[in-house]
Amino acid sequence: MFDVSTLSSFIGRRVLLRGQFVGPVTLDGVEDLGGTFSLRVRLPDGALRETVLDSEELSDGSSFEVLGEAMNLVNGGDLFDLVEAQRIEHAYAHDPNFAVSMSGVRGLPHQIEAVYRHMLPQPRLRFVLADDPGAGKTIMAGLLLKELRLRLVADRVLILCPAPLTVQWQDELHDKFDERFMLIDSHLVRWQLGESPWQEHDRCIASIDFAKRDEVLPDLLRAEWDLVVIDEAHKCSAASYPKVRDGGDELDRTKRYTLAEELSRRCERLLMMTATPHSGDRSRFYNFLRLLDPDQFAVDELAAEQIRNTDSPYFLRREKDDLVDEYGGKLFVEREVVTQPFDLGRAELALYEAVTEYIQHFLGPAGGGRGNAVALARTVLQRRLASSLGAIRSSLRKRADRISARLMELEALPPAERARRLRELKLAEPLADAEQDEDDATEAEEDLAAEGVVVAESLDQMRVEISALERLVVQADQTIRGGEEAKLVALRECLQKAELAELTEDGRGKLLIFTEHRDTLDYLERNLRDWGYSTCAIHGGLPPTQRKVVQQEFHQSKQICIATEAAGEGINLQFCHLMINYDLPWNPVRLEQRMGRIHRIGQQSKCVVFNFCATNTVEGKLLSRLLEKLELMRIDLGDKVYDVVGQVLTQGGLDFERLLRDAMIEPERVDAAAREITALDPEAYAAYERDIGIAQATRNVDVTWVRKRDWRSDERRLMPEFVERLFGRAADHVGLRLEDRRDGEHLLRAEHVPRSLRDDRLSSVQRLGPPQDRYLKMTFRKEARASAQHEDAVLLSPGHELYGASIEKMRELLRGADGGLAPFVAPWAREPYAIHFFTYVIQGMDLRGRPEQAWAELVAVVEDQDGPQLVSPDVLHDLTPIDYVPRALESPDPEALRRAANHVRSVVQTAKRREVSRERAEQARLRADYLRQAMDAQRDALRQRYELLEERVYRGEDAARFARDRAEVALEDLERRRESKLAAFEGLGVVRPGTVSHIGTALVGPPEQPEEREATRSMREDDTVELAAIAAAERYEREHGREWEDVSHFRDGRGFDARSWTEPPDGRVTDVRRIEVKGRSAAHGDVSLCNTEWIAAHRHGESFWLYVVYNAGQQGERLVRIQDPARALAGEVEERQQVVTWRIPGAAIEAVA
Repeated sequence: MFDVSTLSSFIGRRVLLRGQFVGPVTLDGVEDLGGTFSLRVRLPDGALRETVLDSEELSDGSSFEVLGEAMNLVNGGDLFDLVEAQRIEHAYAHDPNFAVSMSGVRGLPHQIEAVYRHMLPQPRLRFVLADDPGAGKTIMAGLLLKELRLRLVADRVLILCPAPLTVQWQDELHDKFDERFMLIDSHLVRWQLGESPWQEHDRCIASIDFAKRDEVLPDLLRAEWDLVVIDEAHKCSAASYPKVRDGGDELDRTKRYTLAEELSRRCERLLMMTATPHSGDRSRFYNFLRLLDPDQFAVDELAAEQIRNTDSPYFLRREKDDLVDEYGGKLFVEREVVTQPFDLGRAELALYEAVTEYIQHFLGPAGGGRGNAVALARTVLQRRLASSLGAIRSSLRKRADRISARLMELEALPPAERARRLRELKLAEPLADAEQDEDDATEAEEDLAAEGVVVAESLDQMRVEISALERLVVQADQTIRGGEEAKLVALRECLQKAELAELTEDGRGKLLIFTEHRDTLDYLERNLRDWGYSTCAIHGGLPPTQRKVVQQEFHQSKQICIATEAAGEGINLQFCHLMINYDLPWNPVRLEQRMGRIHRIGQQSKCVVFNFCATNTVEGKLLSRLLEKLELMRIDLGDKVYDVVGQVLTQGGLDFERLLRDAMIEPERVDAAAREITALDPEAYAAYERDIGIAQATRNVDVTWVRKRDWRSDERRLMPEFVERLFGRAADHVGLRLEDRRDGEHLLRAEHVPRSLRDDRLSSVQRLGPPQDRYLKMTFRKEARASAQHEDAVLLSPGHELYGASIEKMRELLRGADGGLAPFVAPWAREPYAIHFFTYVIQGMDLRGRPEQAWAELVAVVEDQDGPQLVSPDVLHDLTPIDYVPRALESPDPEALRRAANHVRSVVQTAKRREVSRERAEQARLRADYLRQAMDAQRDALRQRYELLEERVYRGEDAARFARDRAEVALEDLERRRESKLAAFEGLGVVRPGTVSHIGTALVGPPEQPEEREATRSMREDDTVELAAIAAAERYEREHGREWEDVSHFRDGRGFDARSWTEPPDGRVTDVRRIEVKGRSAAHGDVSLCNTEWIAAHRHGESFWLYVVYNAGQQGERLVRIQDPARALAGEVEERQQVVTWRIPGAAIEAVA
């Protein structure tokens, strides 16, 4: 008769459950249901299943059978592959920066800290990443989603950003992280049949303004998202206005705000990214924070306190000046901004005044629904007037032709139809989205506004306007024929300045010129080529893929790139350090966006920016005054003044674009407008930032924390060597033929991918997508893609579809080896022993109460006289599989396997569960404390309001009864939300042990053949000799002023014994050494390195040192040091094939020491 105790004794054993599973399964857990038993079992492919059997089925032997104790003897190479696949699957447990290791990014200190210290540990992420422009927020988002995907907790991801950045996001995630996102736009939705694209595709990118549409949003919200990322999230802010009746504030929600608010309510994790978290408007900033949680940030004063605290789990901001590399060096170079003034000539000024008069007369301020379109038309024409003679001449000509065409259309209609059609033309709105700023308009929308806005009330008015336009075109033609325009002369003179000398001295200099208009771009390109410069151009008419081609062309062969605002976002030109703003943007924020194209991480030279500004035009005078003021403000704010110019203006109550427009209409206001600019106070801005908590929320990067984490990652990473090796072995198993390419190192090709790897039934295909039919250029090495010739190589990693399908198919083919026993030989072994490999899982809960994997890891256990002990999980790399069982090896006692499994459950898994529980509980506690504080303040305010209204009702004021009842409902609703949210936070701290699964056992013995034992004798020195050698090495390092850390006890496969480094007074750690120590009791002799040590020697190169101590612990002790032994001893090392070691002759050691 079976009871729960008896069944539990079979946990970890292989059983047959006939009629339910084909073949043996492993019993993983038992629960007594009262007469029946729930059995949790593990299938050969690692999947967990549950079934129920009653006592009769268990007892009759026909349905349930416990298989024999003896483990199945399997091929050692097959067991190695299964264990290695499991180790790499849970690689984040060993490599603390695994996403950095497997992606095409470097990972800078501030990026590592943001992802791995502030965001990734949070079980329910609600976060604002508010670093300065150019800090690499896209990279941080990519690292976060990659780590979450590796942990299997973020399969469905949505990214929202401004429309011009959608393709850039798609490209960067693919190129740097091998993540494929579907761009969802109106074209895709229009042609989608059946299922919603938001639900069909797990990873989606869309523009904010597309997603917010009334016809799009409901479908989007029906999909579930594990992670939502909103770039340029400040565009989703909303203002508050005082309520007329009840007091308090009323939120003026935009569609963008509603979109973010609804997604925040539904998604598990939310990351909002912006370089401008506030615009200088207090209410907008706090409403922006409420997108994280409306209750958490309901009280303004408490909201400021929450982001001000150093332990805030919601907000992170770092400024450019504080960003450093791993050695403490500044990441952003110095920049110099120079104003280049010029005066319009007499004829140019006459044309300027005539066109300005035309704009004021025919495109005067319009109210109602036409204001947006007419204002855009006025602005575009005025900016093109300031840009170049060619730009304004072209716009005037096109506008005259467009209105003439409209006039002909109207004249052809019957008189009764003309008025109706004219009304239709006037109602056409070029900028249809009221939430879009004029500054958001595309080049095509600007063209349509400048050329197509109809203001005339009658056909006669249209004829008058056409005549005025024709006169202006003639005047523009005369001015162009009159000689070179002043602005172009100023450009030619500027190009002769010393700062731009490198353009002509060696021809290798690079210059970026910004203009606002395509006609000016073409005009500049013609003239620059006539002056002997090589040029290229980027404008809004180029598709994103072509922009990348031009960017590469600029990098490789062209001196000057001329760009419209299309290049202001989305392209990185840090190889260029010279810039000219030929046209100044009316929105000062655009200045920083433009400078950010060259003044960014990776720039090696001082950035010099010239701003061209006419001194005898209305907008020129105001722009010149603004530039002067910004230079003065640099004294107080430093170089960041350009990063915060928009906030400074808003906080000072100055709308610069409005100021320009008003001054164009009333030129007599120029002096007053200039005084407003002069009155801007940087200290008022600084005080405002302190008041709302932003100033104190700015953090410095903890380089020491990052550095130690980087060391561990570099020393324990599995990419590329281990992952590449396993992929090669998997390819052999599954019939994937790989070839080395001849045009570069570490490059592979696969001319044909077997159909079996594209099978829709593979879970990797369902999760990552199917592999392609063939891959002509692949690599596991980031450095292989560094050259332009090979940047098109596919970067393979555990997140790639070909890798995932190959490994899954290999596991399927090796199913029979799962849980098996394989013999190995160890060069250091003195007696036989067994190594048991297990995976264990820690389960957490998300906010919906659903289980999610909080941790998973591969561990290796050996048993000695002190009981079960952990060894490095990569130990098989230092063992040699053999195809026979030596006489000295015996199958392990089944009880030993159970003791090892129990050790993993009771010691390893329990310790990790406590650690994870402690971390998650602390995160939950911190958030709950903030929430409790905020909601208690809300509750107190509501109670006070309710009591006041109750008193008024008591006094007989019936008018207050409705307001009192509403306050009572609000109070009850608040209490319900409070209890619900606190309970959800408590659930985040719930962590429980998951499954413990036996992968297999390695039976390890010493070499049997005498010659093998002799060849590896040097690896079996007495422990006292090794300890004496390590002590001698430490003594030497400390005597030479170096710090020392013994890492040998970690048993984590680093491949060396100790790390040392120099830490000078300035804190910039230098000369990090990874030291492998070999001790010998004799005065000379050979040494041997095991496989992981030899891999580490190759990986770390010049930072890897071999210290050999002869006569260790004895009289005449002698230390021999060899830097970079993989290179220094390359011709002397002998690889031992039978027992894989690398023997270094003693003579070679003496020769290179």
